[in-house]
Amino acid sequence: MKNKLQIIAEIAQGFEGNFEQSKLLIKAAAKAGADAVKFQLVYADELATKDYQYYALFQGLEMEVEKWRALNEYAHHLGIKFIVDVFGEQSLNTAQEIGLNTIKIHGTDVTNIGLLEAVAASSIETVILGIGGSFWSEIATALSLLEKKRLVLLCGFQAYPTTTEDNHIARMNVIAAKARTMHQNFLMGFADHPGEDQYVNTISLVALGAGAGCIEKHLTLGKVMELEDYESALNPDEFATFVDQLRTGEKALGLGIDTDDFNMSKAEKQYRANVRRDVVANEDIEINTILSSKNIQLKRTNNDKALKTISGVLGKKLLRSIEKDKAFEKEMLS
Repeated sequence: MKNKLQIIAEIAQGFEGNFEQSKLLIKAAAKAGADAVKFQLVYADELATKDYQYYALFQGLEMEVEKWRALNEYAHHLGIKFIVDVFGEQSLNTAQEIGLNTIKIHGTDVTNIGLLEAVAASSIETVILGIGGSFWSEIATALSLLEKKRLVLLCGFQAYPTTTEDNHIARMNVIAAKARTMHQNFLMGFADHPGEDQYVNTISLVALGAGAGCIEKHLTLGKVMELEDYESALNPDEFATFVDQLRTGEKALGLGIDTDDFNMSKAEKQYRANVRRDVVANEDIEINTILSSKNIQLKRTNNDKALKTISGVLGKKLLRSIEKDKAFEKEMLS
């Protein structure tokens, strides 16, 4: 699949179960130019047992179905796609009930066969499959189960911090090659969690160049507030800069069209015309000579009619004699 780069503003648990805070985050994502905003749709009992140390925190993230529906509608109103992580059948059902067609399966659930089967049987059209920390054998099983879904295979992981070398972005090419033998309707993606501030946008640009068609990046209302999942998040103004840089990188990357001229731009074609030298005689040549590489060469001339490609001259018969350093023209040859 070849699409416009999709940039997802990852909220994760940063909404903290607060409806109004959720709306502010959606608005910030839309204003910053993201294509989608993603929340973790949490039901505590899907994530943990009651004696787990963060069970109460997970409970605090729960919201009524109607609030999730309202957030989806609000995002739609602002022109941004609303996506959620699902962790079990209850959250999956809620996602379907509020009308979502895209969900994410977190990397923690790449081996959750029951959930994968439920998603496979659902009305959900697109699945973002988190594969950070996953072995190929696990990814392959998930691909098989989700064979009828449109997929985004999302590399990247959160390590608080994720050091630059731990991103191992080159694996995307290996995974894509393997995945194409099993599944045709997918693109590669990357979840960016930079560990060094000076590389806050660089890592995603590397991923873009390596073939990522989807980039996920954390967004917060303000890092100073230390909301949930703020550690690798960007403030709204920083996220807008991030989006702008990625869009610029996408323009520079281009499409990679497999034609003879690679869908070359007008500017590059003009460059080609300007820098290519003309085909000239490297000696005086008599009429009726069959031209070979031995009696032609490339030089710059002032002849606007000069041929510029050697292939257009080789093997042709000269219809009139030509002096050394004179350019070949089309009407001279048969």
